Amino acid sequence: MAVTKLSKCSLGLFLVLFGCTHMLLAQSNLEKEISLKGQEEITIGQALKEVSENQDFFFSYNSNILPQDSLVQVESYAGSVRNFLYQMLGERYEFIETPGYIVIRYAPNRLYLEEGDDEQVGKSWIVKGRIKDLESDELIAYASVYEQTMLTSSITDKNGYFELKLKDPNTSVMVTVSKEDYRDTTFMLLPPFDIEATQKKGKFRYYPNGAGDENLQDTFFGRMMIGVRQRMQGLNIGNFFAEMPAQVSLVPRLSTHGMMNSQIINHASFNIIGGYTAGTNGVELGGIFNINRKDANYLQAAGIFNLVGGDVSGVQLAGISNRVLGKASGFQAAGLYNHTGPFTGFQLAGLHNEATSSKGLQIAGLMNISEGNTENQISGLINIGKKVTGFQLTTLLNEADSSAYPIGLINIIKTGEKSFTLGYDELKYSMFTVRTGGTYSYGIVGLAHATEDRTYNWAIDAGLGLHFVNTKWFDLDGELVSRTSFGPPETTLSLASMKLLPAFSPHKNIKLFCGPSLNFLMRQNAEENHIPGWVIEDNSNATRVQAWYMGLSVGLQFVII
Repeated sequence: MAVTKLSKCSLGLFLVLFGCTHMLLAQSNLEKEISLKGQEEITIGQALKEVSENQDFFFSYNSNILPQDSLVQVESYAGSVRNFLYQMLGERYEFIETPGYIVIRYAPNRLYLEEGDDEQVGKSWIVKGRIKDLESDELIAYASVYEQTMLTSSITDKNGYFELKLKDPNTSVMVTVSKEDYRDTTFMLLPPFDIEATQKKGKFRYYPNGAGDENLQDTFFGRMMIGVRQRMQGLNIGNFFAEMPAQVSLVPRLSTHGMMNSQIINHASFNIIGGYTAGTNGVELGGIFNINRKDANYLQAAGIFNLVGGDVSGVQLAGISNRVLGKASGFQAAGLYNHTGPFTGFQLAGLHNEATSSKGLQIAGLMNISEGNTENQISGLINIGKKVTGFQLTTLLNEADSSAYPIGLINIIKTGEKSFTLGYDELKYSMFTVRTGGTYSYGIVGLAHATEDRTYNWAIDAGLGLHFVNTKWFDLDGELVSRTSFGPPETTLSLASMKLLPAFSPHKNIKLFCGPSLNFLMRQNAEENHIPGWVIEDNSNATRVQAWYMGLSVGLQFVII
C-alpha cells in the first residue's frame, strides 16, 4: 500500500473529483429540485422545515451554532437543495448526507494531509502524516484520523502528526480526517497492484439525537474520567456512530476498539475497571464505572457509578450512583443516589432520587425530588414534586404544586389547604395546631398546654388527617394523633387518639368543630390516676396508668388557602 505525498493542489483536485464521482453514483437529497416562494422575513428553522416538507429527509444541526430563530430573507427560488442552503447560509457551512438526514455543520476552514507515508509491520500497515490548515499551513492538533470499515482511529499530536494502524487491508481504504470547525476530508489508499480496488461500505450511521457531550463532560465523573483526546474525538466525529458486537476495556484509554470506543455502540460491553463508549444495546458491566455518550439499553451495572449522556431503558444498577442526562425507564437502583431526566418506572436509592419528572414510584432513604409531573414518592424525610397524581409518603415534609394524598407531618402544597387551630380537649389541654395538606389528606403538628398545674404541662401533638366530606358549609374529617409530654421519662404522658371531627363553616376561612375521640392513655406517674371521659377499659397498676376511653375535642379553625 502506498500513500502519495500530496500537495495542496493535487489533494484539492482529488477531493473534488472523488466528491463528484460519489455524488454521481448515489442519488443525492442535496441535488433534489425544490421551489419556494419569496418571503421577506422567515426564521431559519421555518425555512428548513419548508424545504424538507414532503421530502424523505430532515435537517439536523446544532442550534447553538445555527440559531433556528434567526430571521433571514428568502427570495423566490427554484433549484437544488444544495444551492439553496449555500444561498441562505453561505459557504462557511458544510452539508453532509446520511440516510434520512442532511447534517448542517459549521465548517469555515479546510485541512489537508502533508507528508503522507506508510510502513508495513507484519500483516499491518501504519499510515503516517501531518495535518495542516489549507490556508495558513498551520499544524492542526487533536484532529481525528480514522477508517470507517475497520473502525480504527488516531488523534494528531500538537505537531499535527499521526500514526494510523490498518490491519491487513486487501482493498482500497478510505481514511477520513475530521476536526471541529473544519470540513471533513477523505483520501483513498490503494493496495499495491490492485487496479480494480473497491471501497467497502462504512459502518458509521448518523444519530440525530446526539449525545449531550458537553453536559456529560461537565459532570464531576465526566471531568475526572474522560481524557482530552477522547473529548476531541467526540467533537470531531460528532453524532456518527457504529455498532459492534462487543468490546472489553481496562480503562477508557485502553480498549479493544482503541480511540474509536467513544463512537461505537456495543451489544456487550465489559469494563474491567471502567469504560467510555458510545452506548450499549445489550449488557454492560463495569468493575468500577461505565460511561456512555449515547444510550444504554437492557442492562447496565457498575460497582461504583454509571454515567449516561443519552437515555436508559431497562435495568440500571450501581453501588453509589446512576446519572442519566436523558430520560430513563425501567428499574434504577443505587446505593446513594439516582439522578435522571424524565423517569418512568421504579427508582430506588439509599439516600436521594432526583428526576425532571417521575411516572411510577420513587423510594429513597432521605429525599425524592421530581421537578415535573409526579406519581408516587416514598422517603425517609422529604418528598418534592410538581403535580402529584399519586401519593407522597414521608415522616417530615412533602412539597408540591398539587397533591391529592400527601402523607407527612408538614405538607406544603400550593393548591392545598393550610390552617391553624385553637382547641380544647377532655384532658384539659388547650391546643394550638397547624394542619397542612392536599386534596384528601393532611398532616398535623401542634403544641398543647395543660390548664391545670402538672409536672408535664407542655406536650407536642403530631398526626395525620383525612377529609371524608368537604363542602362549602360542612366538613367531616378523621384524624390519628399522638401526644407526648415534655419532661423526664418517669413523668411522661403518652396519648394516642382517633378523632372524628364534624365542622361547620360560617365563613370560607373559619370552621367550628366538635367531635368525639377514641383514646389510649398511658401515664408513667401512677399518682395522677384520673382518667377523663367515658372509660372503656382500665389496665392501670401501681406503677403506671393505662386505659382506653372516649373523649371530646372542640375548636376554632382558621383556614388559609
